[in-house]
Amino acid sequence: RGLDLSKLLTMQKPVYKTDLYRTKAQNHEIDKQIDNRMIEMAKRALDKQEPVEINLPVTNVDRTVGAMLSGEVAKRYGDDGLPHDTISVNMKGTAGQSFGAFLAKGVSLELTGEGNDYVGKGLSGGRIVIKPAPDFRGVTTQNIIVGNTVMYGATEGESFFAGVGGERFCVRNSGATAVVEGVGDHG
Repeated sequence: RGLDLSKLLTMQKPVYKTDLYRTKAQNHEIDKQIDNRMIEMAKRALDKQEPVEINLPVTNVDRTVGAMLSGEVAKRYGDDGLPHDTISVNMKGTAGQSFGAFLAKGVSLELTGEGNDYVGKGLSGGRIVIKPAPDFRGVTTQNIIVGNTVMYGATEGESFFAGVGGERFCVRNSGATAVVEGVGDHG
């Protein structure tokens, strides 16, 4: 009563020449994501709860690796997921952002290489292991192996990192376990 919100609720003219509404369809190329291959390779585990082992390379353009696979686990088994290590995925390379995001119970990702920012975001019962390549010649306690904001919002599960984690490590973690050799500033 008596409060004029018209200036807040009035559409302003755009400063830049951009559309304010969806004017064209977007193609996120979901059909090309690495998780599609993982889901296909994990059929026995998803359908019959039989253990499977998957070996794949990963690159920094592969983002949210494990999220779609975990969605398939959740569709079938809900929060209970699968028994630990039912789906074991071994990867080599440099993972893109959000490697292991929302990883469900029963899914394990082991990466030989390094991860980008947001590794294990929303971890939901899965297991993530990241270790350097065998030819790595540095000191793991002095070298970054995972980027910033690792395990942001994780609720359950575990992660093991053989190296230093970036800034904001385990921010808003509310139940997952993390083992890391070192944490950067603001960890």
